Amino acid sequence: MKNTESEKPVFDPVDGLPVMKVGEWSELKHIALSRYVDSARGARARWGYTSFIDLFCGPGRVINRETKEMLDGGVLAAWKMSARGQGPFSQVFIGDLDGDAVDACERRLVAANAPVRSFVGSAIQTIDKVMAQLPRGLHFAYLDPFSIEQLDFELIRKLSSQRHIDILIHFSVMDVQRNIGGDFKLSSSRLDAAAPGWRDALKLDALPKREHVGAYLEYWESLVVELARMRVSANKPLFVNANRGPLYRLIHLSRHELPQKLWSDAALPKSTQQRLPF
Repeated sequence: MKNTESEKPVFDPVDGLPVMKVGEWSELKHIALSRYVDSARGARARWGYTSFIDLFCGPGRVINRETKEMLDGGVLAAWKMSARGQGPFSQVFIGDLDGDAVDACERRLVAANAPVRSFVGSAIQTIDKVMAQLPRGLHFAYLDPFSIEQLDFELIRKLSSQRHIDILIHFSVMDVQRNIGGDFKLSSSRLDAAAPGWRDALKLDALPKREHVGAYLEYWESLVVELARMRVSANKPLFVNANRGPLYRLIHLSRHELPQKLWSDAALPKSTQQRLPF
């Protein structure tokens, strides 16, 4: 089948490397990430070793489908922000299922003077390799999967084995909303990996449809507390599309008060946060 114009790969004319097509809301996500990295530099400066982990790194640069503007992706934006002053990350770990994307991202990070280690494979395949290389230190993991299906809870459980770590997660509300009703009575579901046991734990038949997504998220949060022994920030900004349909939430996990406060205060201006429209 011949590729359409929208399916053709796009390359950054500056470095000749591929970029990933994204919606306009992606920029706000990366702004939130960068603001948090900036706000936490004082905490990082007190540690001898700090790391940034992105197991869904993509090529490191993105292009807005509508405006055609090219911008740094999450890991590149985070590294550059950390390197602006005190507390740059000691090590950046990246991984992705797409080997070409990993290569492009690594080359861009190296060009930005980042100390980077890269891995090719799905996040659930590369997580153990990354964890084996983490010394004692202060760690920050950014989980930005394409879908809720890729947000395997094992990723959170394994990352949480590090005592001093916080995690920022792209949690796809849209995927849950689309699939929860139809998948509830199936033998397997696209929502199982992210929240194991959700169909046994939730009584969706007794809830109004508008409460299904909230019930799933509440159950997922209970797993974070019980199995990962981490706290879920009360500040969970919701990103919406042009029609105000819910896309995803950014959810921050940590064990200590300081990162929770930094996320709440610095991650996003209050004016950009939305409430669930259902």
